[in-house]
Amino acid sequence: MKLLCAEYNEQGSFTVGVIGDNALLRNNNDFYFPAFTRELSCVPQLVFRACKLGKGVSERFAGRYYNEVGVGLRFYADTLESELKMKGLPCGVAAAFDDSAAQSELRDYQGENIKYSLQVNETTVFTGTMRELPLHADEFVALASGFYMIKIGDFFYCGNPYRYRGLQIGDRLRMYMGEECMMDFHIR
Repeated sequence: MKLLCAEYNEQGSFTVGVIGDNALLRNNNDFYFPAFTRELSCVPQLVFRACKLGKGVSERFAGRYYNEVGVGLRFYADTLESELKMKGLPCGVAAAFDDSAAQSELRDYQGENIKYSLQVNETTVFTGTMRELPLHADEFVALASGFYMIKIGDFFYCGNPYRYRGLQIGDRLRMYMGEECMMDFHIR
């Protein structure tokens, strides 16, 4: 199983990143602030699970390749990312370390426009919907399947241009899908 992740830059351009299942943080387990960074950020995301094997999937048929949805957070070790960029090195490790991709339980997906939000310490810092994403899930599945074989059980982290910076030890993070709290954990 792999995590296929939409990655955005500040201008809104995007690409596909792939990370291993070592990055998954599940069951509302607390996230531990990594020792290799001083600054930490996160990106709220919708997460879909692949239900079909495929390669080179047309956008027209991409909706047939996922059937469950949840919410997720991708954590970024900002200090490490900056240091690697300054050295001209790839910075994937700054977002692919152990437990760097939190994920809620998944629900059946019926094609609806999903609303999701992120709270940090009881303050809502982000609210969005699936339709507001620059890269719709179907577009992302089609794009990702051009590079990688989609396997049953893979996860599509749909990304988001919004990035919350300045996470601290002790912060409480909650992710909502609609009005339901799907994730609730602390940074330790």
